[in-house]
Amino acid sequence: MNLNAYRIISFAAATFIAGQLVAQSPAPTTLVKANRLLDPRSGNVLSPAALIIEDGKIKEVGPPTQVQGHAPNDVKTIDLGSATLLPGLIDGHTHLFLDIVRLPDAEAQRHENGIFAPGLLLAIVESPTKRALLGAQMAREDLESGITTVRNLGHSGIDGDTELRDAIKAGRVSGPRILASGRKLITRGDYVQNLNPALAEAILEQEFLLIDGTDRARQAVRRNAFQNVDVIKVAADENLTVPELAAVIEETHRKHLKVAVHAVDKTSIQT
Repeated sequence: MNLNAYRIISFAAATFIAGQLVAQSPAPTTLVKANRLLDPRSGNVLSPAALIIEDGKIKEVGPPTQVQGHAPNDVKTIDLGSATLLPGLIDGHTHLFLDIVRLPDAEAQRHENGIFAPGLLLAIVESPTKRALLGAQMAREDLESGITTVRNLGHSGIDGDTELRDAIKAGRVSGPRILASGRKLITRGDYVQNLNPALAEAILEQEFLLIDGTDRARQAVRRNAFQNVDVIKVAADENLTVPELAAVIEETHRKHLKVAVHAVDKTSIQT
């Protein structure tokens, strides 16, 4: 889709813009007009369309002639012309702090052992501050693209995604609602064995929590829960035992959280 020819803005993005106005006193009521509005519940498209935003929330949606009649005299009007309004999009699996760059083959062979992703190695050599800035940039770009909720599943350092989530909630930076997972839980199996040995320990400390055995599995869940994560991410390959996975799930549910499993092979998918 050519976004220049067919501009899209989300309900929730409009709500976010209005939310920024809350800092002003008093917060204005905003009337947003556009050529189309998509209602996913009914599957219908309303054209033309308008909505009223009041106190940072969408109060009314309908035809412009109807909605404008309910707006106060001092309403702030935003006319989006040919744009289409739709609810905010949800990205269920993203890595805001990982900028995947594929190195040339010769360069990649110098930095990786086997099949390990060079993009992760590049992230490790960056400073935590630079990764934090990257995460904030990618979060803002997601929101500007109409993505209003993301589930960040690993590769954000020790506490990058939880801190970014809280900063967005506090209004310090722009971005979507984040469900943060903290560090990914893995076994010391093929995933680790494919790391460059000179870099393995640094990568493990920053990106993962090892769960060799049921006790360590429960401890890893608790460590992430202490960071106030929203979801637990675990990588399941042939080295992860059923008791270890069961321990992760049981402890996660005990913390009233959910588990996201990266099933990396046929065995783990069937398990």
